[in-house]
Amino acid sequence: MSTFSMSLKDELVSLNQDDNELKIMLKGMLQVNASINFSSNGLYIDFKSKNESVALKVFDLIKKFYSLDATFMKTKETRLKKEDIFYTRLEQNAYYVLDDLNVIRAKEDTSYNLKKELTTDNERLAYIRGAFLACGSINDPSSNTYHLEIQTFSSNVAYNLRDLMNVYLLNAKISKNRRGYIVYLKSSEKIGDFIRILGATEGLFKFEDFRIEKDISNSINRVMNCEIANEKKTQEAAKKQLEEIEVVSKYYGDRLKQSLKEVCILRKNHKEESLNELSNFSFDEIGKSLSKSALNHRFREIHNLYLEIIEKRSK
Repeated sequence: MSTFSMSLKDELVSLNQDDNELKIMLKGMLQVNASINFSSNGLYIDFKSKNESVALKVFDLIKKFYSLDATFMKTKETRLKKEDIFYTRLEQNAYYVLDDLNVIRAKEDTSYNLKKELTTDNERLAYIRGAFLACGSINDPSSNTYHLEIQTFSSNVAYNLRDLMNVYLLNAKISKNRRGYIVYLKSSEKIGDFIRILGATEGLFKFEDFRIEKDISNSINRVMNCEIANEKKTQEAAKKQLEEIEVVSKYYGDRLKQSLKEVCILRKNHKEESLNELSNFSFDEIGKSLSKSALNHRFREIHNLYLEIIEKRSK
């Protein structure tokens, strides 16, 4: 089943780019995710991905720019999910490719400055595109949280990538875990900006549609929560008023002044309604219209009488 990240990567792989941008994209892919290994035949490069089109893109670009025959392989993950893993392996002249694309230097040389090397927007965005294709993921926008990350085992690569992304005010940050270094974005606005600057129009439309739908849903939920809270508050206030009316009515009986008797009748007849609703019922119930303010004032009088009674009884 294709995830949002998978479909986004398929779109990025298919974008039209000139040769310079494609080579820089390959640089980003290998600097972030090239595994450098040694065998009896010498040094070789492995690039692996769960996305077949991404691994094939590395295969095609190596052939395009270096006229070298890499090997394309498909294996199964050893973990529980048993997902397909796609490998592009380069054994022939692997060191030349690593050197030409500054892969080893990017991973090991702390003086390496990617921002100085990539001088135009097209170059910077091609590199970021390659980095995301290599080891990037975005939470499905329909999930509860927004999260974009690009994982790499090299701290040097991670910090250079973060600085490059922040040229575009993305507020990218870095964390470290057992998988290495994670360059990440948490803000939905910044993730939307990231997708936009990389040129994934379809992905951006899909992301923003989900975001708008979620924001509307969240707004409805917030309104409903407020309404429920207000209703609960109204019911609690009404219950308290009924308790105070009971005590005051028993104590004063017919001595209770008419204006307070009227609100007692209103509240007893409408045990859970708000003051606004009591105001609407007042003319039919007691023959006169009482405003919310007038009702509030009379209930305050009853409350004060209730406190006086409680104080007398406690002596």
